[in-house]
Amino acid sequence: MRLWRFSVKVIRSKVIGFCFGVSNTIAKADECVALAMEKGLPCYSIGDLIHNKDMVKHYSDLGMESIKSNEGKEPGVALIRAHGVPDRVRREYEEKGFIVIDSTCPIVAKGAQTIRKAAQKGIKTIIVGVKGHAETIGLQGVEASVGNVVESVMVYSLEDARKLVESGTLAVDEPIVVVVQTTFPVNYFEEIKNVLKDHFKEIRFSNSPCGATLTRKKAAIELAEQTDAVVVVGGRNSENTKGLARVVAENGKPVYCIENASDLDEELRNELSGYSCVGLCSGSSTPTNIIRGVEEILEWL
Repeated sequence: MRLWRFSVKVIRSKVIGFCFGVSNTIAKADECVALAMEKGLPCYSIGDLIHNKDMVKHYSDLGMESIKSNEGKEPGVALIRAHGVPDRVRREYEEKGFIVIDSTCPIVAKGAQTIRKAAQKGIKTIIVGVKGHAETIGLQGVEASVGNVVESVMVYSLEDARKLVESGTLAVDEPIVVVVQTTFPVNYFEEIKNVLKDHFKEIRFSNSPCGATLTRKKAAIELAEQTDAVVVVGGRNSENTKGLARVVAENGKPVYCIENASDLDEELRNELSGYSCVGLCSGSSTPTNIIRGVEEILEWL
């Protein structure tokens, strides 16, 4: 039995655990499971519930199946996760007899509504986001009216923004609204924003990367300044988790990305034990019990 402790100090980020959007999705997932059980129906999540494999497994054990399509699936209770879905997808589920429970993050839903209203007024929209990300796909699928998908211009990078300006696809003086994916990297967005606003005269930026995401990143930067290294706990496919790792690395500190305590193998524990002070932060889809499990191991290095 180990009866001693070494002197590694562990500091938690001031912002850690679920964000509001994820908390809302988890609450809706519980509602979805309960309703499915009550009615004796299958229970589905349209795509992985959140970017956390432990939580996905937890709800899978409760009977929630993660699906990409309803093709061949028995109608049941289907949950729209925080990223949202294209309008067509929602409509298809409802038309096939699924009970749809919507947990789209309110900030994401507001962006979709901005695109819809702009199109109805004849105003062009630019969407800034990560290519292939679920939220971006959902925004691309916004309809001005049933079956009428808004033809937004997609910008995935600074290079895309420069090409758009040079192409003449959009007139310099026509009204334009910009909507950005909530977890898009802030520094990249600012670069893209500067290129667009310097060219288009009637451009309006309807939103910016999510305030909760910004607050979490600022806390991670502060944590990096106080510690020798930082452990980031979150899903490997989570954009906001990647963003936290990025800002820590940009501040010159070693960063270790893990999904849960089981990733802290002997080799990694030995490496972390060489630091005097280790920071701990998490992506917005990481539950507190997983964070605490990691913290307990770090405290005994």
